[in-house]
Amino acid sequence: MKHIIPVTFFLIAYCLSRSSASLFFNTQDIILLVNDSSTLTLTLTDNVQENVTLTLNTNHKDLLTTNVSKINVSNYTITKEWPIKLFGHDAGHDLLKVETSDPSIESRNAFVRVTLQHSNELALISVIVGWIYFVAWSISFYPQMYENWQRKSVVGLNFDFIALNLVGFILYSMFNIGLWLPEIEQEYLARNPRGHNPVQLNDIFFSSHAIFATLITVFQCYFYEKGEQKVSRTAKSILSLYGLILAALLVLVYQQKILWLDFLYYCSYIKLTITLIKYIPQAVMNYKRKSTIGWSIGNIFLDFTGGVLSILQMIINAYNYNDWASVFGDPTKFGLGVLSIVFDVLFFLQHYVFYRYVPQLLFCIVHVLAYCMFTVL
Repeated sequence: MKHIIPVTFFLIAYCLSRSSASLFFNTQDIILLVNDSSTLTLTLTDNVQENVTLTLNTNHKDLLTTNVSKINVSNYTITKEWPIKLFGHDAGHDLLKVETSDPSIESRNAFVRVTLQHSNELALISVIVGWIYFVAWSISFYPQMYENWQRKSVVGLNFDFIALNLVGFILYSMFNIGLWLPEIEQEYLARNPRGHNPVQLNDIFFSSHAIFATLITVFQCYFYEKGEQKVSRTAKSILSLYGLILAALLVLVYQQKILWLDFLYYCSYIKLTITLIKYIPQAVMNYKRKSTIGWSIGNIFLDFTGGVLSILQMIINAYNYNDWASVFGDPTKFGLGVLSIVFDVLFFLQHYVFYRYVPQLLFCIVHVLAYCMFTVL
C-alpha cells in the first residue's frame, strides 16, 4: 500500500509532462489576396520527449499551399517557433491545420482559417453595402409607426402581419442572444471546433430593436382606431402550432434528447417560415379593400432597399471569395430574400398602379351619374 501513492504521483507527473507541450499559430483567422503570400508563426510551447513530426495540411491545394509541409522536432531542438509562409492561388475558404505524430502534444488550436479573396476593394464595398442595408432594415419600422400616429388609426394595417412579425423577431432574438451565452457558444464550438460564432453584435441589436419597434406598433393597434380588424383564426392557428412545436422541443431539451443549440436552430427555422408567409395577409387585405391606405409605402421602400442590397452583398462576396455555393447552395436564404423583394414589388404595384386611381375613378363615376340624373330630371 505504501508504494501505491508514490507510483500514483509518478504516473500523474509523467502524464502531465507528456501533455504539457502544445502547438498554436499566432492567429487563427487571416485574409489573403489571390497570388499573394503571408507569413505566420507556429509555436511549440515546450520540449518534446522524443522525435516528433509536425505535418501541415490544407483542405484545398489548388487554393492554398505552404512553404513547408513537414517539420521534424526532437528533444534537442532549440527552436520552438517556425515561420510558415502561405501562398494564395485562388479565391475561396480554406483551413490550414497541423497534425502531430505524438498524440500527447495538444494541437487543437493549431489551425488557421484562411479567406482568399480577389480584391480588398470588393471586400470594403461589401462591408459598406452591409451597413447600408442594416440601417435600411433597422429604420424600416418607423414609417408605419409615423403613419399610424399621424392618422391616429391603424385601419389598413393587417394584424396578422404584426402578430407574425413579432413572434418571428422574438425567435430571431432568442437565436442571436442564445448563441452569445457561454454555455450554448461552447456547444456550438464543440460541434464546430474550428469554426467561429456566426452571430455578430449587430445581429443582436437588429433583432432586439425589431422587437421594440414592433411592440410600439402593437400598442398603437390597441390605442388607435382599428375598426373591425383583429388577428384572424388562421394566424392564431399558425401561431398555436408554432407554440406546440416549441413546447415539444423544450421537453426534448429537458429530457436531454437535444441540446439548447438544437432548440435555437429550430427557432431560427420557424423564423424562416414566418418570413415566408408574413406578407401574404397584408397583400390579400389590400386586394380585398382595393386600397393601400393605412399601409406605409415607406416601410416597403426601405425593406426593398435592404433586400436588394443584401442579395447584392451575397453576389459580391460570392465572386470575391469564389463561393457561389453561399448563394445558390443555400436556397432558403437566397429564396427568402428574393421572395421578400417579390412581395415588395407587389406592394409597389398595389400602391402606385392597381389602386392609385380608385378614389378619383369613383369620384368621376359619381359625378357623371349625378350629372346625368340632373339632366334627365
